[in-house]
Formats: sequence, structure tokens, C-alpha cells
Amino acid sequence: MLNFLYDLTATQPTPDSKFHGAGTYGEIVFLKLLQVFDAQKVIFFIAYDSKRYINEELLNAADKLNLTFLDIQKESPKEICSKYKIDRFYSALLDESIPWKFANAQVITTVHGLRGLEMPLDKIVLTYDRSVKARVKDFLKLYIFNKRQIAKIYKGYERFFVNDYKIITVSNHSKASIMSFFSKIKDEDIKVFSSPTFDQLKDDSILEMPLLKTSNLAVKKYFILTSGARWIKNNMRAILAFDDLFIENAQLLKDFKVVITGVPDKTVFTRYIKNKDKFVFFDYIERDLLAGLEANAYAFIYPSLNEGFGYPPVESMKYGVPVAASGTSSIPEICGDAALYFDPYSISEIKNRIIQLCNKEIYNSFVEKAKSQYNKVSMMQKKDLDSMAEYLLEIK
Repeated sequence: MLNFLYDLTATQPTPDSKFHGAGTYGEIVFLKLLQVFDAQKVIFFIAYDSKRYINEELLNAADKLNLTFLDIQKESPKEICSKYKIDRFYSALLDESIPWKFANAQVITTVHGLRGLEMPLDKIVLTYDRSVKARVKDFLKLYIFNKRQIAKIYKGYERFFVNDYKIITVSNHSKASIMSFFSKIKDEDIKVFSSPTFDQLKDDSILEMPLLKTSNLAVKKYFILTSGARWIKNNMRAILAFDDLFIENAQLLKDFKVVITGVPDKTVFTRYIKNKDKFVFFDYIERDLLAGLEANAYAFIYPSLNEGFGYPPVESMKYGVPVAASGTSSIPEICGDAALYFDPYSISEIKNRIIQLCNKEIYNSFVEKAKSQYNKVSMMQKKDLDSMAEYLLEIK
């Protein structure tokens, strides 16, 4: 019998974001394991934090199976591992602030990428700062204590590779990055399972579209960007590119708006743009509503500075929505030839790709490429999700 503990805290909010890619990944893996685990061979425990938001869908799914929830607010992580004689522990995002004491348990965790080392900071972060204190802090990190900051980040990642953990990562890019920064890690030490989406669990064929009506948005008459509040997603440069085009190429874009989701405070952006009426900002929205916005967009713009995998472009491709994206990190690996690529640091190059997408011949070719690439990636994701579930629940 395998005593298996799933770390559901990995799906709960981080200090940076209520919803995050690693959290979504953790939800999908969790629901997949609930579908396939054998109660005759595996005793399935679930760790969570009752003081943080948690997706009710996950709790309901586990409740139906009468699984045991362990609240780290009531029992310490050390007590949990000892009391329930945990044999194997899995976390989709191992939080170093939670003092897990694993004793003899096998630990498996996913390292989604080494973003902090590949992209510790960029000057664009200063435009996101909403206070003098925050700006001074980021300025010091950028220009004064840069080496110290990188050393601190390195140490944070190092814990994954000096302990006897089993490592999973989500792309060949991320695997190569780990081997580059931590040269003692060998090829066979890391399993690569591509990052899944909810499509590998169920078909989200019904799209919620109330936001189009309430926000005066017309189908195929807006571009969409996501995760607006996070500087690493680099939406500021894309928004500035659009703002320029609304003046310089007003006729070309006269019927279009730009939608940005994940923005709790739109003044972060509106203080820099002239054409405020052309931009529609949403706070964090539920997955079904976001899918409706993505499906009905004219095109998806993804200027991210760094990705271990990158869900959003693939999710848009599902609906035949053309993508223009950064040609960095894992993005070309996942998007293949189905995206128009740009230098994410170049506002002029982002503008060029937007103009190209306004050309109907180019646009239509990327509609077809998007659908084809989605099917290819989705098949890979399904296969890898099945393989990952087998790996996590393997009885030796």
C-alpha cells in the first residue's frame, strides 16, 4: 500500500498572484490522479492551507471519493508526514516557506523553469511599481545589488537539486536550463512531461461570453493579452505598442480594441497611454469567462519575457485565434511555426507583428496554423499527463 500525499497548497495563491500557471498545473494533475488512482493500492492524502483561497471544484471532487484532507494550519507539515506515514509526496510548486519534514518519504516536485535565474529582473518592472518605496527597492535590485539578488535566487533553486528529490519539468527548454545552471544534474535525473491544460480532462465546449456584452466588445474586434499585473509577462511594452499604433496607424486599427486581463489596478497602465478608450481592463476572471474572451478575440498577443511552458498561446490556438509572441525561452518550442515571433524588448517589432496580423492573407494562414498546432500539442499533453500520473502513483 502506498501512502501518497498531494500538496494542494501548490494550487493556492502565491504572494504574487491569486491565479498562476503552476497552480493551474497542480489542479489539473490533481484531478487526473483522482480519476486514475486505485484505492486498493493507494491511500490518497491531501494537504492544504485553510487560510488561503482554494478552488471548490478540487475539494468537491476529493469529497466524492471520501479522501482525507490535512490542514497545515491544524497539523504541522512535520506532524503530517510522520503521523500518516507518508511514503511519497508530490508538489506542483514546492513552497520553501512551508517547513515540510519528509523523513523517509520520496519527494517528487515539478520545477516549471528557472525564470528567476534566466530573467531575474528587467527595467520594465519600474513602470509597474505603484509606490516610491517599491520603485526604489526594484531599482536597487536592478542596478546596485544585482549579483546579490541572483545569488539569493540561485540558492532558492538549489534546494531542488541538492536534496534527493525526483524532478519533473514541463519542457525541453526548462530541462536544458536546469542542466545549464546546475551542471551536476544529468539528463536522466529529470523527467519531462509537457504542461497540460483542462482540455486533457474534459471538453470545455460551452463558452461563457457575458463579458463581451457588458464591456461593449464585438466578436473578432479586439486583441487580447493576459496576466497584466505581472511584469514578467511584459504587457506594458505591448500596450505601448498598441497605443502608438492607435495614433500612427489609426485607420488600420480604427475598429479594434485591446483587452487585458489580470489587472487589479488599471492605473498601472493608463498613466502611460493616450488612447485610454481603446483599452479594456479586467481583474482576474474565472477560467470559463477567460476562455470566452480568448475564443472571440481577433488575435492573442503574448510578449512574455520568460516561460517554462506557457499555457495562454496554446489555449488561444484551440479556437483558431492567431498568436504573436515572444521568440524566447520555451515559447517557440510550444508554438512551433504557428506564431508570429517578435523581440519582446522591442516595441517597434511588436508593432510590426500587429500590423502583419491586420493583413488578411497572413491572418488567415495563422488561423489554420493555430488549429493544427493546438491539435499537435494537445495530443502530446494528453499522452504526457497519462504518463505522469503513472509515474506519480507507481507501486514499486
